[in-house]
Amino acid sequence: MPEEKSRKSKDLDSVFGKDSRLANFSNIDLVKRTGISLTGRYCVLVCLKTPPDGQRRVAFLISRRFSLLAVQRNRARRLFREVFRRIYPSLLPVWMLLIPRRRILDAKMQDVLEEVRGLLSRSELYQESP
Repeated sequence: MPEEKSRKSKDLDSVFGKDSRLANFSNIDLVKRTGISLTGRYCVLVCLKTPPDGQRRVAFLISRRFSLLAVQRNRARRLFREVFRRIYPSLLPVWMLLIPRRRILDAKMQDVLEEVRGLLSRSELYQESP
């Protein structure tokens, strides 16, 4: 008998499935070269307003330069995944890269969420849902 996935993992899969990721190096490079870069306290957001496929996609660039400790890199990755899951319904079609800054290690998820919402609002890519 196949096991049912929990509701939370179903939501996460639908929002952050393979269709929502920028997986190709060429696509990531396209966003880096032609996208708009917005710098915040906890992260740098690079976004391409007119994606070729009209989808909402994201990639997280978290290298060993950010931290040599995998635990810290994974925490930043988890924060970004949760932020993307929460902003996804209000997000316009965009390809974006999220690059953490070291200050994110001391930040709460709510702080990072507010910052990313603010950066996306500045670039007119986020619409508050009623």
